[in-house]
Amino acid sequence: MSGEEPPAQLQEKKPEGGGPPPAPQGSDSSPAPEEPRSCRALVLTGYGGYDKVRLQVKTMEAPQLKPGELLVRVKACGLNFAELLARQGLYELLPEPPVTMGMEASGTIQALGEDVKDRKVGDRVIALSQSGMWQELVVVPAERTFPMPEEMSFEEGAALPINYMTAYMMLFEMANLRPGKSVLVHMATIGTKLPNSK
Repeated sequence: MSGEEPPAQLQEKKPEGGGPPPAPQGSDSSPAPEEPRSCRALVLTGYGGYDKVRLQVKTMEAPQLKPGELLVRVKACGLNFAELLARQGLYELLPEPPVTMGMEASGTIQALGEDVKDRKVGDRVIALSQSGMWQELVVVPAERTFPMPEEMSFEEGAALPINYMTAYMMLFEMANLRPGKSVLVHMATIGTKLPNSK
C-alpha cells in the first residue's frame, strides 16, 4: 500500500473546565453533522506503468447531494481498454493525474438527493461516470445508474456497461446487424464476446 497516510482519528474537543459538553443548538430534531469518513481509492498518480496506480486513503466530508444525485457504496468496479490507454496518457477525456479512474461500477445506494423518485436506499445499481469509480464511495446522477437484477453479481454488473454496450452499438447500430444477417468475428475478448454470441 502506498500514497496518502490514513486520516488520523478525530478527537472530540472537550469544553474548558471539564464539565459536560454544551447542548446542541437548534431544535432537538436536527440531525448532528456527519464526521468526515475515510474512503479507499485507486489513484493514477502519473502516466506510465502499473506502479503509477496507488491505493490511497482519502478523507471525505459528508457529501451534500444535489437534486437528482445518489451516493453509492461501490462493491465492484470495471477495467476497460480506455483506462489502459488513460494510464499511459493516451486518452484525452480523462483529467490529468492525480485522478481517480474508473468509468463503471456496481454497488448499493447509501443516500438520495432531492427529486430522486425511482431509486431507494439499499437498491443494487450499475453506475457510469467519466472517471472516479475506483473508490469506495461515489456521487453520481441518478440518470447514470441502472437497477441490477437480483441474480446478477456485483462483479458482473461492473463488467457489463462499457464493454458490452460498445460491442452492442457497433453490431446493431453501426453495422446494422438484423435477423437473417450474419457477421464474422475474427477475435473477441470476454466483454465483447457476450453480445456477439447472442
